[in-house]
Amino acid sequence: MTRTRLSPEVVLDACVELIGREGEHLTLCRLGEHLGVDPTAVYRHFRDKDELMRAVGDRILSAVTVELPGQGSDWRAVVVEICVRLRAVHMEHPTIAALARRGPPLNRNEFDLTEQVLTALAGAGLEPPEAALAYHALIELTVGSAALDAAVSAVEQNQRAREYRRWQDTYRALDPAEHPRAVAHANHLYSGTADERFRYALDRLLDGIVAGSAQRE
Repeated sequence: MTRTRLSPEVVLDACVELIGREGEHLTLCRLGEHLGVDPTAVYRHFRDKDELMRAVGDRILSAVTVELPGQGSDWRAVVVEICVRLRAVHMEHPTIAALARRGPPLNRNEFDLTEQVLTALAGAGLEPPEAALAYHALIELTVGSAALDAAVSAVEQNQRAREYRRWQDTYRALDPAEHPRAVAHANHLYSGTADERFRYALDRLLDGIVAGSAQRE
């Protein structure tokens, strides 16, 4: 068994690889085996498994806030870019994202993300109480959308289109006396891509945030 020189980065890389391959029920014994070290060696870098798992959840956020639009950029462009990136990493790493959904990682990357979004919302003129509510609404929309769309988005595009058509057919076949609106709108339900539907929801949420702030001025 090849021994590995441990560092926090090496441990986290191994966790991301193993969880992506084997699921979230990662044991320290399996991690130690993969790294070629005694499992207790992990405790030199992480206090316990909870701290390790929070660090793993934070690791996937590392690309979300890098090279964002610079200072003086439109606040809305910054928020949209962060939300699109956040949704993408949650969909790319759904098992690890499930760990993060149990609570905020409370680590550097999550702190940076929070700071960037709140700064952008302050630039939109929102006072702290309203900015905090807007922040939560944006994160919940983004993470919730990723959780709903990850499974379908993982399949091949033609298969995904067939699945959407099947869902439309199901609505279209409902009794119009009981569900007249669902039948009438069946052709439009699940139209476009999941990414497009997310952007629509995000744009409308941001419109509402702006409108609500303007009404209170």
